[in-house]
Amino acid sequence: MDVRQRERANLVRLEGFVRESVLLRAYPHTMARRRVLEVLGEAGGLCTARTVNSDEVYILCTHGVGHYDPDDQPPFKDGKPG
Repeated sequence: MDVRQRERANLVRLEGFVRESVLLRAYPHTMARRRVLEVLGEAGGLCTARTVNSDEVYILCTHGVGHYDPDDQPPFKDGKPG
């Protein structure tokens, strides 16, 4: 087995560990889970919305794509909030 084959086998084992252990233990809708999915190349199904907090740090949405439905607004009294 040459060096490339060993490296590939190590990457396959590492990916398996991440999928079976790290990903399963990451709580849904958290940045930790989002980071794991990004590393695995599976973050394409996540929302791309982001905002900036007061410390000028970007905060990314951790929900799946399509979770926001503008037609699904909460019912307000007389159509006005408050």
